[in-house]
Amino acid sequence: MDHDKVNDLKAGLKQRFDEIVQTINSRNSLLEEFDEEIFNALVLTPTHFIFEFKSGMRVEEGGK
Repeated sequence: MDHDKVNDLKAGLKQRFDEIVQTINSRNSLLEEFDEEIFNALVLTPTHFIFEFKSGMRVEEGGK
């Protein structure tokens, strides 16, 4: 990978990281239930998710 592509990739990842931090910092309270905005901000590539509920039940979605 050439130097320009590496720099572009780093810049894109930094921008994405900054967006995630901004979304998390915009909350003024603890997260007590599913928040779609935060979930979407944190997901880089949706491929495989495991949701674990307080009851202990686990739900898996997507490929492994």
